[in-house]
Amino acid sequence: MPTATLFGWLRAAAWLRLRARWLLLGVCVALSLGAAEPGAATSSGGASAAPSAVRLGDNVVFNLSNAYHGKPASERAKRASEALERLARENEPPEVRVELSADGALVAAGPSTIVELGNDDARASGEPNLEAYAGKTAGSIKSALASERKRGQIAETVFSVSLLVFFALIAFYLIKRVATLADRLRVWIEEHGDRVLAISVKNIELVRPAVLKSSALILLSLLKLVGQFGIFYAWLVIVLSLFETTRGYTERLTGFVLAPLSQLMGRSITALPLLVVAGVAALAVFVLVRFVGLFLASVARRETVLSWLPADLAEPASVVVRAAIVVAALVFGAPIVTGSADGSLGRSGAILLVALGLAATPLFASALLGAVTLFGRRLWLGDYIQVRGKLGRITAINLLELRLETVDRTEYRIPHLVLLASALERLGSAPRFSVELLVTIDAGPLRVLDLLRRAGELAGKDAAAELVAVEAGGTRYRVSATCTSPNGRSELLVACLEALTDAGLRAARGPDSNVDSTVAENDALRAANSDEVRPARTGSVRPR
Repeated sequence: MPTATLFGWLRAAAWLRLRARWLLLGVCVALSLGAAEPGAATSSGGASAAPSAVRLGDNVVFNLSNAYHGKPASERAKRASEALERLARENEPPEVRVELSADGALVAAGPSTIVELGNDDARASGEPNLEAYAGKTAGSIKSALASERKRGQIAETVFSVSLLVFFALIAFYLIKRVATLADRLRVWIEEHGDRVLAISVKNIELVRPAVLKSSALILLSLLKLVGQFGIFYAWLVIVLSLFETTRGYTERLTGFVLAPLSQLMGRSITALPLLVVAGVAALAVFVLVRFVGLFLASVARRETVLSWLPADLAEPASVVVRAAIVVAALVFGAPIVTGSADGSLGRSGAILLVALGLAATPLFASALLGAVTLFGRRLWLGDYIQVRGKLGRITAINLLELRLETVDRTEYRIPHLVLLASALERLGSAPRFSVELLVTIDAGPLRVLDLLRRAGELAGKDAAAELVAVEAGGTRYRVSATCTSPNGRSELLVACLEALTDAGLRAARGPDSNVDSTVAENDALRAANSDEVRPARTGSVRPR
């Protein structure tokens, strides 16, 4: 296609477009002039103006077409609309009423006037009289106010639900954020706590980094829980305040949580000087306890040598001394700091003393029984006794325990409180032993008794022999003697067997070949099996 032809077509299209625009503009001007002429004719002829709508929101409540008392319909409609808007914003709008007068009717609600109606308004609306028109207008106002109030409640509920969801998302985000920050701080403390967390004075480590690290982790966990609970509490308060039915719970919840905290803060501020003094005193006690612990720990490690405290006793002594410092601070220092002996700290010290006294009751009871045994001279060092099946020699007696050395060189430490409920057989400084032997029945009893008595004199003193029984396997004899050695039973048995062998006699083997035993051991076995209490030979002592 030639270029000149193409440009010609474009110029023709542009000219046609311009002519169409001018034509459209002329049509619009003609239409506007035609619409203005009837309006001018009506105005010049004195016809009634167009009705003015009284609105509440976007809804038309009623219309006003005439002026009243010199006020045009538009101004009356505007004032009535404003009055309805004010009534709609009230929580409890007053009752709408109608007041009739000689020349008109007043529609009002409470002290507010909504609109004044005249007879021209009633005729324009087609009502037979003003009273009927005023009643109909009041009914329309009531319906409009009720609808607007319901619409407002629905809108407020929807908005409140939207805010609930929005604040829930924010609260959820903040709770997750607090948890994330707490996890980051926990990781940092675990990695750098041993190096950063340390409290020392003059190269003296007051608190170990491990203790501070553990305390920091615990505090961080508590702060995390408190922060998350605070976020949830704020969200709950905001949500409850959004709805009319739950706003009363907001005040109750706030009073339940914040009132104790505010009272606590008030008391804390009032007692701030006392808290400062108590904090300084607590720090001094803590430093003293820490110093004693470090010092005695060095004694336990043998870095510091004390002539009056062995290294193996340093650790238990540290526990006792530190506990005594804390108790003394609570009992004696707390009343001085607080200025009252009836304060919580003083009572805590008294309770702690009572608890220690109750816990140490068995120890005090044992010490009291030990004092009775010691100062009453009821037992002597070196005496042989038998208690709970154990035969031995007393090697030591103190306020708390009795030490007994048995035949096999084993030391038993028996608390005096145990002796209160156990029979004790005192054998004196030389115990008496007995052995039983079974001799063949063809041996003369008098000869055997004489041999056994003389054998007992060789092993001890005050020997005695007796015939116990005649059995199928032979005759049973018992030999008793007072020996000076705890091994006297063995020595007595050896002496008896040697005497029988030298005399050409032999011991018989009965159905029970292990019957020969000391009376003391037989009684011990019976006492252990049946809790039998038998009288002692030379005297018995039972502490009371």
